[in-house]
Amino acid sequence: MRNVTFSVLDTGRPEETVKLAHHIEAIGYDRIWVTEHHTDIQSACPSIMAAAVLTSTKRLSVTVGGVLARIHSPFVIAEQLKLLAKLFGSRIQFGVAGTLPDSHILDGIGESFAVSPEEYRQRLLQLRDFALSTPSFESSDNDVANSRQRSKDLAQPNATPTVGPSGSEPASFCVCGTSEGSATFTAELEFPFAFHDFLSPQERKEDRLAVCRKYRAAGGDKLSVAVSGLCAASTSEAEQLWEEINQGRHTRRPSFLGTVEAAAAQVATIARETTADEIVVQPLSLDLETRVATLDDLYKPLRVQLAQQKR
Repeated sequence: MRNVTFSVLDTGRPEETVKLAHHIEAIGYDRIWVTEHHTDIQSACPSIMAAAVLTSTKRLSVTVGGVLARIHSPFVIAEQLKLLAKLFGSRIQFGVAGTLPDSHILDGIGESFAVSPEEYRQRLLQLRDFALSTPSFESSDNDVANSRQRSKDLAQPNATPTVGPSGSEPASFCVCGTSEGSATFTAELEFPFAFHDFLSPQERKEDRLAVCRKYRAAGGDKLSVAVSGLCAASTSEAEQLWEEINQGRHTRRPSFLGTVEAAAAQVATIARETTADEIVVQPLSLDLETRVATLDDLYKPLRVQLAQQKR
């Protein structure tokens, strides 16, 4: 059994994210994932949210998880990644996702999108080249002259743009996905893979595990698994809460559901069966106090469960 990083996935209201980060840092979690959601109550700017969390905490790492690479310029994403890496070093990680937002959001953005799998693949390759390459110039006291020269160089045919700022270059970015194809491609890039168990369209548990196994079989080294669910004083109470939240929209049960002890055991089993290096927990509640309580209750039992599995 691997040493597992404990993280939290935040999809709630942006005005509460920094508060949540303070709480989970005090509990002992290693990292928070901030995401991109285009709704009237969530954050669509994870890079800004990440900077707010990092400047407000001391130890907590942040993953800018799920930047929608199909709708954003790879060059702009790379600039954001490099700036965050420059300012915060190893405390910042970056992740991209292949989801497309609703059509009315796309109409509002009004840019060209990577719709097909091949277009998405090409954007990730561009992002890799932009984000993980050091600018080809050296800084000096004559930065203005150097900048003018670089502008002239980029005006030449077939010129390759450089992305700054230089220094504190990220080692990689992770790719979020739910399919065997995305798992294989991510492994081929030698990047971390984030498998979102609760977003996976596969109904059968074995099919979901197959995605993670595909990543490992293709040589993938770093695997994060995101889980979501509910804890309550009893299993029946947890089931009732799920029914109230779900309202028949989903047939599949959450990743974990039941008492704290049962939920910890369920998450630990997922970590073992997927060979996860990181477990990312999302409590299914919009209420900040409930989310914090769930994360607090789960932390120690989950560590105990995983420690027992290593013996």
